[in-house]
Amino acid sequence: MEILVGSHLWQVSSFGQGEKPLIALHGYGQDSSWFRHHQEIFGNSYTVYSIDLAYHGSQSSLPKGLVFDELYARKWMEAILEKTGQSKIGIIGYSIGARIALSLASQFPDTISELLLLAPDGMPVTRTYKWLTSSYLGPIIFKAFISSPGFAFLLINIGIKTGLLSKKVADFYKNEIASISKRQKLYDTWMFYRKAIPNYSRLQKLIKKNQLPVTCILGKDDRVIPLKRTKEFASKKLAGLEIIELELGHNLLSDKGARLLHEFWK
Repeated sequence: MEILVGSHLWQVSSFGQGEKPLIALHGYGQDSSWFRHHQEIFGNSYTVYSIDLAYHGSQSSLPKGLVFDELYARKWMEAILEKTGQSKIGIIGYSIGARIALSLASQFPDTISELLLLAPDGMPVTRTYKWLTSSYLGPIIFKAFISSPGFAFLLINIGIKTGLLSKKVADFYKNEIASISKRQKLYDTWMFYRKAIPNYSRLQKLIKKNQLPVTCILGKDDRVIPLKRTKEFASKKLAGLEIIELELGHNLLSDKGARLLHEFWK
């Protein structure tokens, strides 16, 4: 299935026979097929529409320089709702996909029926991300990093020496910027979604009024999205959401993640 947003085609794959519709947004470096692990869990209750993020999978050739701002996001949501014949739809998002889901829910609450957040990025959105993508100087430096990544590697190594980064997390970051194509992908993706910042005060009001069910699934051993920090933020900004903790690291879109999550979804 395809949706047309302006002049841009977005590919949508689907699975499940359930009555409730659900958009699925994967994490950075993945594609829409990663939700295959959770097909058994959600396929009976939901019809899932899994969509590649910008510059991932089928969207790899999306034109450069686009921004998922409120106008583009509105057209994107309207295209999905029209194609699926829905007036409201849920979203399941993993990592950066969860941040996009939170942003969409805070911008267009009348169109979102529920949120399922897996290891959500953006709770909170880091100052570094905002500075690199949305300040005057940050994007200039960020773009230079594509061809000159030395400073980024230096910061990662300093993080290891000071204990701010574990070696496992540092190796993950190094791998994600190891080649110029990977750095270009990181830059393009972050810049495209730089406006996808959740409005937490608006989301909190929706949760308190029981207008937006939110379930947050976290890995107890997650080094990328730390459990303690995320829970503390959620208790202050999104009090009332349901939190499920799994004996996992960051990779919740996996066979093991599906098996553990299935215990809560019976």
